[in-house]
Amino acid sequence: MPSQDPIPALLSPNVSGHPYSSLTLITSTLGATTNWLLLRFVCAATKDKRHGAGHDILSNQVSSHKQRVVLVSWLRDGVWWRESGRKLGLDFQNVHLVDGLSCGLGLGAGGIADVEKAIIEAMKSKETLSDEGKVILVLDGLDFLLAATGYEVLGVLDMVGELREHVYSTVIATAADLPLSQSPTTPLEISHTAFVMSLAHQARSIMSVRGLDTGVAKDISGVLRVSKGGGESAGEGDVEESECLYYVGSDGGVKVFERGA
Repeated sequence: MPSQDPIPALLSPNVSGHPYSSLTLITSTLGATTNWLLLRFVCAATKDKRHGAGHDILSNQVSSHKQRVVLVSWLRDGVWWRESGRKLGLDFQNVHLVDGLSCGLGLGAGGIADVEKAIIEAMKSKETLSDEGKVILVLDGLDFLLAATGYEVLGVLDMVGELREHVYSTVIATAADLPLSQSPTTPLEISHTAFVMSLAHQARSIMSVRGLDTGVAKDISGVLRVSKGGGESAGEGDVEESECLYYVGSDGGVKVFERGA
């Protein structure tokens, strides 16, 4: 069990308390992974009993109950998630982990329909869903389905839209390296650009991690930028845009701090 809160104060407002039906998009670049950030989302969801800023009937009915997480990952296996979560004191009792990497989710003959079915079944499992809880869906490396299978962008986006109908809020992590998002030329680059841009337009907030522009530093892992997505609506719980630095230690601990601090 860690001796300090695994969620830094500067990060906390961005990983907890999201409104009903909201989408958070997390993008990464080569050398700046999102695994540490996704773990903080899961920690916040399983420990925070508060709901987001929405005032819908559903949030009022279940506001006093613990959140549950369905975590689907195509980039890291279940062993990695459980070991890394253990270091943070993460309680996997309220996390249903779907190991898409090990089970080859999406690579079978059934295609995208099988992916959607498997995730919905995980949402409705006894370990995940109850009358007294809400489900947060976390999709890690969803762009893998585009790169490895050649699925159509619209098909994957349609699946995302359908899955969001079954959960309280959604977090999606995808790569956004410059060759994939600026001046795309190959079919994969064009598909990936369309995919990320569409999600950005739907998202309430976009959290981007990248390396330092000046290269590698011993005490800084990268830059974290928070910006508004196209799906944010004005009102309570507006996204506050910001940019800060972060450092991921060898023990899994994370520091988030402002430039010059």
